Amino acid sequence: MRPALRLRTPNPHLGAYFGITASAFISLSILLALLEQVGWGEAWLGQALILLPIVFYAAIAVRTRTMDTEDYFACGRRVPGVYNGLMLAATAIGGVGYFAYTGAAFFLGVDAFAIGIGLTFGMLLFTVLFSPYLRKAGAFTVPSFLGFRFGSKILRIASAAALILPVVLLLAAEIKIAGLVASMFVPVPYSIAALFTAALASGVVILGGMRSLTWTGGAQFIVGAIAFAVPLIIVSVLTTVLPAPQLTYGVTLNGLETSEINAGFKPAGGEGLAEAMPGNDAEAVPKPFMEAFGAYSPVAFLMIFLSVAMGAACLPSLLMRSGVALSVSEQRWAGAWTVLFVAIFAISVPPLAVFAKWLMFQDLSQIRPELLPDWMTALIDKHLMIARDFNSSGGLQANEVLLSRDGILLAFPIAAELPVVCTLIVAAGGIAMAFAAAASHLYTLGACVSEDIYRLFDEEGARLLKLDVPRLPRHTAVWAVSGVFALGTAIYLAIGDVDLMRAALSAFALLAATFFPLMLLSIWWRRYTELGALASLGVGGIIMLIELLVRGFSASIELGTGTMAVSVLGALLAAGAGVGVSLWDREPPPAATAYFDGLRDPEGEALYDEARHRAAAAAAAAAR
Repeated sequence: MRPALRLRTPNPHLGAYFGITASAFISLSILLALLEQVGWGEAWLGQALILLPIVFYAAIAVRTRTMDTEDYFACGRRVPGVYNGLMLAATAIGGVGYFAYTGAAFFLGVDAFAIGIGLTFGMLLFTVLFSPYLRKAGAFTVPSFLGFRFGSKILRIASAAALILPVVLLLAAEIKIAGLVASMFVPVPYSIAALFTAALASGVVILGGMRSLTWTGGAQFIVGAIAFAVPLIIVSVLTTVLPAPQLTYGVTLNGLETSEINAGFKPAGGEGLAEAMPGNDAEAVPKPFMEAFGAYSPVAFLMIFLSVAMGAACLPSLLMRSGVALSVSEQRWAGAWTVLFVAIFAISVPPLAVFAKWLMFQDLSQIRPELLPDWMTALIDKHLMIARDFNSSGGLQANEVLLSRDGILLAFPIAAELPVVCTLIVAAGGIAMAFAAAASHLYTLGACVSEDIYRLFDEEGARLLKLDVPRLPRHTAVWAVSGVFALGTAIYLAIGDVDLMRAALSAFALLAATFFPLMLLSIWWRRYTELGALASLGVGGIIMLIELLVRGFSASIELGTGTMAVSVLGALLAAGAGVGVSLWDREPPPAATAYFDGLRDPEGEALYDEARHRAAAAAAAAAR
């Protein structure tokens, strides 16, 4: 008979604390809006609205510091579903979704929806297929779960090594966008802003691990959600009279279509994702918003959707949060809240893109290059737009207005001629989302490398050499690894570059081909063996490595629809390899099948906690 679930009481004041967070941010925004009206300049307003929330996040991290192992790695397993959902959604969306996906929707129109729909469906797969069973397992990391599931140290080390590249790509993208946005409004160079972002993220990880991540991430998601909604709702009211842009932006589409015709938009040639996806540099918008499959074919749309969905579903930074919930049932609720939050974001991006495009192009043909409107001059000053009469026609056409993909969200309130504070609110919200995701990815790297690579090698080396040497405490190992990754990423971004959307899509493609079939078969097939799991991981990883090397990964990360299709093919081949090798291999040992059966019992303690309690009881009995 399994022991009953230990009573864990969540903080009863969580709702009040997060309500205070929302009220404080709204109050600060209103105060600065009033100060703008009495003459405060953008420089002072920007520093106040960017830096004060960061100080607030740092204070939360300090207040929630801990050295308790269960608190540090699993937040004491007492996080209610809705608050876990806040952090899960912040990690899934991040600064990349906040800025890069919004910009992609502006440039590609309905063709970009494959990414948003894929992300939402990925959260549904995460909730149904993976997260409840990982909560029951109770392992602190994904590689640890795989190691316990198959009783394999080799698989544990291999899976920890395999997740480093995709998570580092996401970490670099989040640190970059936070540094870029901060450097626009705070008088520091981009390299210093990126280093500060990495330092703050590592500080959150060092102080309290998963506990600090949960508290700060929840607050950051609230700030990000408010910041995204404020300009969108204001423009919706001004344009359609109703504060429900997701339901009313359709009336703007007719005006947008007319504006696109007058501005000289032409149907796209459907050359593929690599050619259509805007990059880091300012570019012209390639196609009308409502032109379906103008950037890529219906098959490519499906491949992008599947690759993003599978990659998001098995994102290690999300899977590791499954163990913090009160129970298996509470984790299911956390997943449901995550799906809701991500879906609301996904259906809010199209109206924002439509409003932004309509505002920028509605009177473009009447604008004289030598007499640009104030909003366009402001965008040019912030390096978010380039507008020149390249063909000397005396007017502007769509192909003569170059825009920054990652700056569309910041350009939106400026184009709507809203107060400066609205732009600063958006910047503060985007930085908050990027901080939350960056800290989550950094913790994932630190915990997996320290727990599943360093700790195993340390223990095995001490056993083979028969040495009784002091080892780094578990927290200290995470600190060291997180600090190394944070510093290394910041240094790379100071001397190199990374494209946000391409980095994120590459990471999802890698995860889809490697971890999705591995996790799916590990949780849902009893006959799956250690050799089969290694075959799945190896086949998917080799296929994607060859694809990325062929595409010139190290040079420009040129991502095409072929890469997304290869990731889907890689997932199928990896699953087939895992099934074939497992059927060829001998039956899994009784311990593996018992662990598999234990995952299916939603009642009682986590399997990891049960094992710890049994070990502690045995040690106490031996001591007597």
